Amino acid sequence: MVRDAGPAGAFVAAGAIRNTVWDSLCGVQTPPAINDIDVVFHDPAAATVDWPQRLDSILPGYRWDVANQATIHTWQSERYGRTIQPYKSLPAALESWPETATAVGARIDGAGALEAVAPYGLEDLFALVARPSPGLLDPAVFQARVRDKGWARRWPALRILDGDQGPCGIVCGPRDAVPRRQAVDAHFPIARSST
Repeated sequence: MVRDAGPAGAFVAAGAIRNTVWDSLCGVQTPPAINDIDVVFHDPAAATVDWPQRLDSILPGYRWDVANQATIHTWQSERYGRTIQPYKSLPAALESWPETATAVGARIDGAGALEAVAPYGLEDLFALVARPSPGLLDPAVFQARVRDKGWARRWPALRILDGDQGPCGIVCGPRDAVPRRQAVDAHFPIARSST
């Protein structure tokens, strides 16, 4: 649906991917409905289109958050009070996202294969690890997200690696050195149901 009605080269990303994977890994039988779907793409020359409205007209009931990652440096610069350079690619932009397991996008390509983009790899996502991304622009964002999103309650097996007892109120494990993981830009064939 996003492939056909969204921006060219778009991926579904962030919580829609992370939460779906973590709910599945933790056996959450009735996960909370996904109410917001992040769609990301990178196109410095993209025309202004009301992508959320277009996607909502095809699949209503969600809050569609569509962001051209080629332009997010402008609001980041305003928010953090310093100049953030434009990101040269979608993976480069995802490196600034708060957690390694959130900096993941997925889409179905024209041949029906699953394509993923994950600048920090997929290890943390599938190992139930929440840790700040090395490229995180404001470290306080990670602690606030852990606290506000209630991840430890929803996914008790989740390992939160941050190195201190921050405002989340969780005694976190020592922050592992985050090795530069193999970035993922891959195609995975998936089975399609004939029904």
